[in-house]
Amino acid sequence: MSDANTLEAVRAAGGPIEEIGALFMLHPETFAQSTAHGYPHPFAGYFAGRGGVLGDADASTVDAIFAVFEPNAVKTFWEQGVAVHGAAGGARLYSEQVAEFGRRHLKGADGLDRIAELGEKIIEAAPVTGLPLFAGWKLMPLAEDAEARALQVLFVLRELRGSVHMAALAVAGLTPIEAHLLNKGAQYCTMFGWPEPYGSAEDKRPEKRAAEDATNRRMAQIVGAALSAEEAAELARLTASALAVAKSSATSG
Repeated sequence: MSDANTLEAVRAAGGPIEEIGALFMLHPETFAQSTAHGYPHPFAGYFAGRGGVLGDADASTVDAIFAVFEPNAVKTFWEQGVAVHGAAGGARLYSEQVAEFGRRHLKGADGLDRIAELGEKIIEAAPVTGLPLFAGWKLMPLAEDAEARALQVLFVLRELRGSVHMAALAVAGLTPIEAHLLNKGAQYCTMFGWPEPYGSAEDKRPEKRAAEDATNRRMAQIVGAALSAEEAAELARLTASALAVAKSSATSG
């Protein structure tokens, strides 16, 4: 069950959950580790890492699930990535990288055990139908120590919300370029491999809002089946606090 308070908590948590995952995935430390593990390009490690839970899939399948990358970039980096450690090995390495990032950058954050406890309740209760990337990450083992486990749980929650959101964008009829332009702008189109020109997507802003609303409503249903509204609000607060600690640590020095 969900209610207005749970919906508000889901909205509040969505941004921090997305941002803390992106902080890890796009951090120079993560890229350096990927190349140290033998990947020819950091994004080869990214694709094999995130997508490795899908198994030995064809690049076109990975592209359909990741949804927002230029297809040729997906093919290049996926094939480069799985050639190094395989799909399962790539996912295992990436999960270990998430854990190490948490150990380095969540020291001193409040409520890490509680983040893991509440987040794991959501992950356990959440259905996997139509959410293949989340389904794969749901099965990945978690570390025992608080910093590592909390970030791994938040990463899996990000894959849950992201999978729901990709479905909502598809239903709304938004192209990947339109979604990027209406989210973080042309720089994300470039980063995700799309060539210019990008044009404008302002006429699709109502569809983007509809997709965001649909994502939050569905996430509120999922979260509401696992947590009380008070617990959902607590998780949102603790996630925002953890993000602040991680950002401060990861951007210092």
